[in-house]
Order: sequence, then C-alpha cells, then structure tokens
Amino acid sequence: MTTIVLVPGAMHGAWVFDPLLAALSERGVTAVAVDLPSSSDDTAGIGSLTDDVDAIRAAVARIEGPVVLAAHSYGGVPARAAAGTIESVRGLVMIAAFALPVGVSLLDAQGGEFPPDYERSADGRGVKIGDIAETIYSGVDPAIVEKALPRVQWQSVESFTQPAPAEPGPDVTITTVITTDDKALPADQQRQWAESSDAQVSVASGHSPHVSHPDAVADAIADTVRRVDATTS
Repeated sequence: MTTIVLVPGAMHGAWVFDPLLAALSERGVTAVAVDLPSSSDDTAGIGSLTDDVDAIRAAVARIEGPVVLAAHSYGGVPARAAAGTIESVRGLVMIAAFALPVGVSLLDAQGGEFPPDYERSADGRGVKIGDIAETIYSGVDPAIVEKALPRVQWQSVESFTQPAPAEPGPDVTITTVITTDDKALPADQQRQWAESSDAQVSVASGHSPHVSHPDAVADAIADTVRRVDATTS
C-alpha cells in the first residue's frame, strides 16, 4: 500500500493539511503530514533546508512500502531532495511548489534578496512573507484565514539561502498541481517547471489549493498513487 507524506510550505506546519487529510481519507488514501524544522515560533533553534530533508527522511523511514511525497510551495525543495535520495519514494506531487534545479536556492529564485515587505525576526534568523492573507491565502474562505494567521510561524533565513541539494530521478512519478490564480508563485513559472512532470493538473485557485480546493488536490494525489501502484505491483 502506498502512503502519502504531506510536506508543508514556508511558515506552516502539518496543521495546514487538515482539509486535505480529510479529503484523502474519504478516498481511502493513507496519509500523514510532517512538520519542518525550518518553520518555528522560536528562531533561536530554527532549522535549515538540510534539517527539513532529514525530517522528511525520518518520516519516510517509519513507513513500510512505497511512498508518495506531496509538497506545497517551499516544501517542494526538501521534498525533491528527499525523493532523489530515498529508494522507497516512488512519487512526488508538487502543489504550487518550487521545483528548483540543483545548486539554486529559494532566494536565488526570488532575485537574490528578500522583498522589502518581508518581516525579519529580531535576531535576523527568521522571516515572514508580507501580506500573507493576500498572497498565501488568496481565495481562501476569510473565516479559515482568520484562524490560520495566528498559527503562521517564522521561516529560517537559512532555508532560503541553502541551494537545492538533489532532485528526483527518472523512476519517480511526478505530478504538478498548477494554481492558475496564484499571487505568490506565478502560474507561468509553475508551468515551466512542470514541463518535465509526468502529469499536470490545473486548479483555479490561489497559492493554497490544499485549503481552498482540497478535493481537487486529493484527486491529483490519488491519481498519482494509482500510477505508482501500477508500476510497483
């Protein structure tokens, strides 16, 4: 049986996948969500991209059988690295996610410096994206956004500056979920990265379709599981 490991984006934890976990459960898909060390309320001990890859590796190590990683936004960077180095990872679903080439950092992809509207922690180790309600949660029910915003955490600067260390090999089945109304990661950039994917799914949503359109994302993940199962049976 294939298991899904959900990998959150910057500033968020496993909690952000609650709607998607429910939708996957309705489809009979087994899934777990992980927290990444690079997102934390406490910047003193905040983790790096390397720590995030290790956290994904640890989650996968606890699972028997094939695994499909499903990653949102920044989470695509450590997820792609993990998919390239863990034999049991057979599939990867990129949900409005950064598919950076090896050697390129997230900050590189943003032009080499943080936008002026990013908030910086007092110790300089963490950042928060400006206007999260409009960029990350565009198109999401305002009542859900109101509950989510207090849970948003700092994201480590190091996770932005470390270059992508690895990428999936040809044996990993990749699906890209493209968010066509995205205000944080332009759809054209997503489509460019998706050219090497095995499948593409377009969702008319903002940057967080796992919150606003969990059924569409769950369908894309379930289809990826079916294709992985067909190659491993």
